[in-house]
Amino acid sequence: MAVAALLLWLCTASIGAYMLVTAVHAGNVEQEPEEPAPVSAEAVARAFAAASRTADKGREPRPEGSAKLSRNDRDIFAPASLRQARAEPLPGLKDLAEFTHPALAMIGIGFWLGYVVSHDRLFAVIGLGILLGAICAGVSLFTVNTRAARRAAADPDAAATTTGGAPLTAPRLVLTLHAIGASLTLLFAILIAVRA
Repeated sequence: MAVAALLLWLCTASIGAYMLVTAVHAGNVEQEPEEPAPVSAEAVARAFAAASRTADKGREPRPEGSAKLSRNDRDIFAPASLRQARAEPLPGLKDLAEFTHPALAMIGIGFWLGYVVSHDRLFAVIGLGILLGAICAGVSLFTVNTRAARRAAADPDAAATTTGGAPLTAPRLVLTLHAIGASLTLLFAILIAVRA
């Protein structure tokens, strides 16, 4: 049964590798360079006024009618990709999950292979723990990509300037096979770790 779990894990990893390669290939389409957005003189004046108030903080009282500007409003010269990254609730989560999910899966396969060869329960427990981490990273990646796809569908112009690039998309059948394979691998690994 441990060999079957290993083979199932390898099949799931190969489906995941297929999804990653096709998504990377689709993301390599050349995008037009971003043109700078026109900035009004009033916006420049507000930004410089806000910067000078920040620099003189504590030395000079703030005018009564001035409103507090957000970080994106103060930095009007920032490119759209930087403004988008600052607006995200957890910037960098997509990149982290995109790296962590396959990395943990490969490390877990190595530990599970160690269990298959040596039948040492420690390898099975470590492999199970790493599998759980890989699944959590995969669910995070799916969630982030789903949000990015919704955002891209709502505003195609803003989606072209996001820092993470286009969302990783895959056909539903391939994504479903990957999820079913991960679920069955988790079930087999739990049964083996508990029984071993």
